[in-house]
Amino acid sequence: MRKSLLFILAASSLVITCKNLESADPAPRSTFIKFYEGPYSITAIGVEKIPGGFAILGNMNRITEKGIQIQTVLIETDEQGVRKGDFHYYDRVTSRAFKPIIKSGALDQYIIVGDSISVNPTAQQSANVEIYSISVLLVPKSFEKEKEKRKYIRDLSTDSTKIRNDYFAGSIGLTGNSTGTGAVILGTFKEGITNQQNAPEEQLLWGLDTDFNNDWETRYPLLTNTYSNAKSVHYRNGNIIWASAIADVQGDFISSYLAIPFVKEQSVPINFSQFKETTSQRFLPKDIQPASSPEFGYGVVGTYSEAIDGSKSNLFFLRVTADGTIIKGSERYFDAIGTIDDSTPDIIGNESEIIDTGDAITSTSDGGFLLAGTLTTNPAKGNGGKDLLLIKVNSVGDLVWIKTMGGIGDEQPVAVTEAANGDILVCGTNNLLNYSSIFLMRIDKNGELKN
Repeated sequence: MRKSLLFILAASSLVITCKNLESADPAPRSTFIKFYEGPYSITAIGVEKIPGGFAILGNMNRITEKGIQIQTVLIETDEQGVRKGDFHYYDRVTSRAFKPIIKSGALDQYIIVGDSISVNPTAQQSANVEIYSISVLLVPKSFEKEKEKRKYIRDLSTDSTKIRNDYFAGSIGLTGNSTGTGAVILGTFKEGITNQQNAPEEQLLWGLDTDFNNDWETRYPLLTNTYSNAKSVHYRNGNIIWASAIADVQGDFISSYLAIPFVKEQSVPINFSQFKETTSQRFLPKDIQPASSPEFGYGVVGTYSEAIDGSKSNLFFLRVTADGTIIKGSERYFDAIGTIDDSTPDIIGNESEIIDTGDAITSTSDGGFLLAGTLTTNPAKGNGGKDLLLIKVNSVGDLVWIKTMGGIGDEQPVAVTEAANGDILVCGTNNLLNYSSIFLMRIDKNGELKN
């Protein structure tokens, strides 16, 4: 088993170091790694399944005479990860999440949510030099520019002496009903007050109707603490659920605990399950996704550290019921350094200095979950920088297998999803010598990368 793991590591290092393999495959592969490069560095935001393939969202740092400007990039691929058509670039939005809108089994359009930033260096209030708004971009399947639509939630005040409110984008979930598809957007809000920089961020939900017009807005303040939301929000039967860290921030030290808000549209939370709220640690959820069967609720992945400076962190997984209650005793902690011989990973308390993170999760058709994160290389394990940490667990969170893959640069996963045949798609960013590109990797259900 160890030999096969080392072979995968060596092969992955070779593939990730070589940047032009997209046209090198002599025949279709059952598994693959593809890279998508632009004229400037591109970082991955997410991947979604579309009919006949996949859609990838990213942000590109374009260098102009005015400095670095961020463009949103949308890429479509076939089932083998081969790019279809051009890169599609969009100005005036830093993307955070997206969803394809599928109607009658065919792609209709994309909805992209992100931050729109207006800059006024001469503003009377320093807090108004940069004003953040949530931007929604509707992209037709034809990619015709004249058919694009943009919508915003922003502070419309014209009083130059007033500190403006800031709205920050986060994630998007689709809301289906008998008349069509709408959306709910999860973000945060900062009120325009004196010393705004140090003000806590409030939770914000923004509902869009089936024409994607502004329908409703609800905010959830939390006294002096601040929220750090995971990357996903879900809507089912009129209920909305997501995962958050509730944090007490003091410089580089962050003490936080886990919360699962569960609300109905335009209502206060009807459930607000919490975990580790009475102890001091760093508990940061990064993703929440439904189980393969809705009645089994959700899985959550993130990063846990007993130290509030984030050192010696581990990947964590836990389960949540369909009504948003954290299942006590379902929590699992994984440390990559304990898997050098593919043995069972160590539980928290391990004294190694290795840093593991949990970044993305998807359910699998066998009832389990696939967890994706990173490990930071140390002398005992890794190929340099950050490597991928992939963990398969069963329905209750017990380990099925664990893999580490990576090259000499940094690999950072942002999303995972299961293909129709049970293969796993991992999307993320590869950074080598300060140049970033997007990768899409397809592995089989056993975590193997092979023909």
